[in-house]
Amino acid sequence: MLNSDWKYVETTQKRVRTIKVDSINRRVDVFDLELGCQLNFNVDHEIDLEKIKRAKIYVATIKIYKAEFTEQLERQMVESALGNPEQFKQVRAFKESGAKPTRFDLIKIDH
Repeated sequence: MLNSDWKYVETTQKRVRTIKVDSINRRVDVFDLELGCQLNFNVDHEIDLEKIKRAKIYVATIKIYKAEFTEQLERQMVESALGNPEQFKQVRAFKESGAKPTRFDLIKIDH
């Protein structure tokens, strides 16, 4: 997980379709069915990743955090995006737009 001064914003639920489950890094890539965009969730250690299947629709309960876009955070985001062109484009877009980086922590997932 990226180190920064993350500030809690809210806990919410989203209908999502899973794209990729990364058991090693405890991350899940999803497509938000309401917003029509791809998101990446950090997964709580209490969630059994073996039960999350690719291309299935779930209701995900997530905690949302925001942070200032510092040099340190930018460096960490670029390093984590290496090998993932889509994620790298998102990092560049964040910097150019002045948007605040957002972190999503998956705390519960239901069918």
